[in-house]
Amino acid sequence: MKNEIIKEIVVNDQNELLLKVIGNGNSIYQYVYREAAGVYWDERQKAFKGTPIKEWTISKWFIHIKDIVKSVLNVELTIDKNVSWENIPDEEKIKIKNALQQKLNFMGVD
Repeated sequence: MKNEIIKEIVVNDQNELLLKVIGNGNSIYQYVYREAAGVYWDERQKAFKGTPIKEWTISKWFIHIKDIVKSVLNVELTIDKNVSWENIPDEEKIKIKNALQQKLNFMGVD
């Protein structure tokens, strides 16, 4: 499994959640849309993104994007220790961090 590190988590002006990765990504990432799960690769921004946020929370979209990328592309997205957050409320940051920690605990990682 390939790993990509998320350097920036952003909600943009179109109300889309973007998970920007370090580096240039991979040309196969563009095919994530084929899953028809509302997840896309933005080549210009080097980011996985979801459709505009409407009914779901930011944290639910984060987990959804992460899970789809893993299942479709066999790529594990992890957050950089110095990740940048833009337009993400503190409550949603906490939910994302807690969800990631729960997954690590479930896998037996401290």
